Amino acid sequence: MKILAFDTSSASGSVALVDNGALAAEWTSSSVAAHAVWLLPNIDGLLKSVNLGISDIDLFAVANGPGSFTGLRIGVSVAKGLAWSLRKRAVGVSTLYALAMNFAYAGMPVCTALDARKGELYAAVYKFGEPVGCSPKSIMAESAVTPQGLLAGIAALEIKTPIIFAGSGLNAYAEYIKNNVKNAIFAPRPLWHIRASNVALAALEITRTKESLDPAVLPLVYLRKSEAEVKKQEKGHG
Repeated sequence: MKILAFDTSSASGSVALVDNGALAAEWTSSSVAAHAVWLLPNIDGLLKSVNLGISDIDLFAVANGPGSFTGLRIGVSVAKGLAWSLRKRAVGVSTLYALAMNFAYAGMPVCTALDARKGELYAAVYKFGEPVGCSPKSIMAESAVTPQGLLAGIAALEIKTPIIFAGSGLNAYAEYIKNNVKNAIFAPRPLWHIRASNVALAALEITRTKESLDPAVLPLVYLRKSEAEVKKQEKGHG
């Protein structure tokens, strides 16, 4: 099965092709000016680099949140549009889960935290079991949370081992976490980016347990209301 995966959930961007469980190609940029401009040309370029066309893809996989509302809408819209037009399947993968997969062989719990702005983080905590390198299991559900709320949730888990932190949320709150989590380990910055290859591998796992991958039901996962929705609600109550 050929899986084309991409991530547009943050300032970075990533596109990958996984063929029968093996990585065929991956392009990742740490900073993308505009996903609407960047995504489709990079999909086309990546496929050409491995001598494939878009019709050769069996499954489209996209990081569907949480993250930037605009970026997520672009990624999910492209995944749906391509899948519908080609009569193929599509699946969404959690951004926080895909980021945690960067640490499958670390042997420690992982807290993935993305900047949600407004003094909050999108965050979750995962652990890896046996065998080594297996898929992460959530031990703290993904949520939009304040830094204080995140650390309270981590404290409630009573984790005895060091815990790895990764993600754009560390840009603003690394010092706070460092001062309040005794066994915190901060991953190197190159590992803070979501890789499309992880999105593809997670999607492959989903296909083994989920029969229907209709693009029509591919959701967007925001975790909280958009600014426009908040203003509309406030106006309605005014």
